[in-house]
Amino acid sequence: MRVDLGDVEYLWEELDYEDPDRIDYVRTVVMQVCERVELMPRGRGVRSFKGEHCRITFRNP
Repeated sequence: MRVDLGDVEYLWEELDYEDPDRIDYVRTVVMQVCERVELMPRGRGVRSFKGEHCRITFRNP
């Protein structure tokens, strides 16, 4: 599956992570726009996920 990456910022903001029927689409978008996704250490006792726990390196257009 290929995704039109014309407006990557809009595409990224419109992803529906909660819809299990769209998980293949979300995976495809992430694989096409991201060069690297790193999950950072959260520390002891931290259970919730926050944006600073993830470092994303986007591909150059």
